[in-house]
Amino acid sequence: MNWKKFKIFKKTEEKSLNSKSEKPKFEQIKVFKSLPKEQWKTAYNELNKIISENLKEYGFKKKGRKHYRLTNDLLEVIDIDNRGSWTGATDDIEIRIGLVPYCWEGLTNEYYLIGSKKIEEIDNTIRKHFRISEEYILLANYLSEKLISKALPFFEKYNSTKKITSQPYIFPLYSKCGGNDIFKSQFLILFSELKQHKANNVIEIIENEIELHEKLENIEIVNNWKKLKELIERRSWTEIDKILSKIEQIELNKLKIKRVENLPTKT
Repeated sequence: MNWKKFKIFKKTEEKSLNSKSEKPKFEQIKVFKSLPKEQWKTAYNELNKIISENLKEYGFKKKGRKHYRLTNDLLEVIDIDNRGSWTGATDDIEIRIGLVPYCWEGLTNEYYLIGSKKIEEIDNTIRKHFRISEEYILLANYLSEKLISKALPFFEKYNSTKKITSQPYIFPLYSKCGGNDIFKSQFLILFSELKQHKANNVIEIIENEIELHEKLENIEIVNNWKKLKELIERRSWTEIDKILSKIEQIELNKLKIKRVENLPTKT
């Protein structure tokens, strides 16, 4: 890892020392002033732009509401989301952290991040949701500080498929669709194992996907999963590598992110 470029631990230490001596201004606010609905979108855009500027020196690139950083064979994703299910933009902000193998073809349109963690799972002092209020600039800097001091070290700990396969229990394998399965950790495990030429869980995951899509009558998807399963059973890793590499380039092109040299990782 290029420590000069990312400076994670230096920043973290400085922020930690400051937090001991002074409570963040955002946490000192007793009463938040509501913004009218017509200002939510503008405030959200400005808030996310501030976060983007603060994350830029750590190698993150903003596209839409998400912030991406490419390390080794994973994309580290921070999603600052203010979309409502039916009502469009809201004044509610949800923060999601994701580790995504960029050979995952659902990367650029997947609503639920695979390999995701709630922000409060990483830092139990912070809540998952925030409201856009008149104090949104203070909120933007507060969230930036929390992400730099808490999320970035988390990313550093699991920043390659090699690390993911060595500690798969960190990302629960949900074998059936429903409930917490929406976080799709099984896809992180599946593609991490494929990248590392392992088959500990992939057959089970693929069989469950086949079962699901047969019920939904998604014939093309079922056939694709069956072909991949056959390749795994034959241990055709060279052919699997070619398939993944092709998908990787398509997804990186969509995000306008260049492939990086595979960096040495610590185990």
